[in-house]
Amino acid sequence: MKIAATLKSSCAVMALVTFPAVTALAEPLAFTVGGFFTQSVQLVDVDDHDDGTSFEDEVLAQNAEIHFKGKTMLDNGTEIGVRIEPEASSNGSRADDQIDEHYLYMKGQWGKLIVGAENGVGHLMQVRAPRFVPGLKIYDNSVTDDIYETAYDKLLGDDATDDAIEDAHMSTKLEHISGDANKLSYMTPRVGGLQLGVSFAPNNKDRQGGENNAAAIDDEVTQEDIIEFGVSFKGKTNGLGYKLSYTTVEGETVEPGEPDPESSSVGLALSYGDWIFGGNMSEHDDLGQVDGKYTGSDNIETTSYALKYKYGADSYIGIGFTDGEETETDSDNVRNITEFEETMIGGGRKITDGVSIGYYYTMTEASYGNASSKASGEADALGLTLDLRF
Repeated sequence: MKIAATLKSSCAVMALVTFPAVTALAEPLAFTVGGFFTQSVQLVDVDDHDDGTSFEDEVLAQNAEIHFKGKTMLDNGTEIGVRIEPEASSNGSRADDQIDEHYLYMKGQWGKLIVGAENGVGHLMQVRAPRFVPGLKIYDNSVTDDIYETAYDKLLGDDATDDAIEDAHMSTKLEHISGDANKLSYMTPRVGGLQLGVSFAPNNKDRQGGENNAAAIDDEVTQEDIIEFGVSFKGKTNGLGYKLSYTTVEGETVEPGEPDPESSSVGLALSYGDWIFGGNMSEHDDLGQVDGKYTGSDNIETTSYALKYKYGADSYIGIGFTDGEETETDSDNVRNITEFEETMIGGGRKITDGVSIGYYYTMTEASYGNASSKASGEADALGLTLDLRF
């Protein structure tokens, strides 16, 4: 593919041009340990719209990571560092991904270069809805996703499949095609509020970030020459702050004649005084081509937005919405549609540095099926969170 080859060459040239001259270290490598731990307590209620059945459950859910970080400063003012993020909690969906991102980076007045297992600029440069519950986010939520996925698999399973919803939010995050596969990313310095970025992953043989991405034969990968672009702009006028972003990802499917998966998103955030409003619209096409993700998916569209208000020195409240729709073609060539809607109301308070408590209520509805057969239901949750950042 000539375009992919050209882009690959451009990425290599850009990396060589922007890579700063390495000089003697001005200071020794500094090493720190950080991370986060979010614990939630939830009461979940699930109701079937079709046969009237319902069930309740109490859920203790966690999301945690440990971050090992090392950095030093070169004589020319460039920072060079390493970051490794093991998962401090695990479940079925992440049991084989105990080490999350792990990469090297360099940054300075010339921009930032990232090499290794990290999300690309399609994800890193996105503007999304603000968080208003400590440890949770309306656009993609590790703490509640598994709960809703499990609930709707049980609720809609008789009329759908065991996996009626593969990702409760059908995420606005553009990380599905390359994931944490080893890649090269470069982001320019922000000039006049404008920043550009590009990422290149040779393939997605290991989207969870293995030690290398070498493929002996093409059959060992599903996509190759994965290119991501990002552009963002931010500024402030008469007290009104604003951020905008557009990002896109595309991978070339190895198997001849099969479609190439691609994703794109646009984001906007506005801030004025103690108010913040932000949202993101994303579209994913042919993610069914990506191994192990959204099998059979033809198209996914997701919109997520939220309003946050800060009151006092350390307290805030908010409300957010997510609306997702996925179209898939099953083995009988029948097109099914999954629809998911979520409303989150909640807030939080900072107790001390690195420690916050939160509260929330989420209302969700989902349906799965086609014109001749469709199942639907709702699942709500009331919860508390304790979020530690260190």
